[in-house]
Amino acid sequence: MHVLETTPEADERGLEIVRDQLLPWLRDSTGFRVLLRLTTLEGTKTLVLTLWADEESLEASAEVGNKLSDLTAEAVGVTRKALEAYEVTLFDVDV
Repeated sequence: MHVLETTPEADERGLEIVRDQLLPWLRDSTGFRVLLRLTTLEGTKTLVLTLWADEESLEASAEVGNKLSDLTAEAVGVTRKALEAYEVTLFDVDV
């Protein structure tokens, strides 16, 4: 999970980059399953969460993913506050 400190303007630009550039790359990555992007109502903090089929898929994409994240943060002008890994212990979606 990426935790970003941002501004409303940078948040909008970040959304465009995630949607138009990062998401297509993720969809082509082996084992990618879900991307969730959450932003505070004020647009000052954003969480980007990706889910992977297994730890091997996550690790295989980690180096390139980190570089893309750094480049995106730099291009948009946001500060990456944290990069943390979590294990999914419950996932329920009613579609």
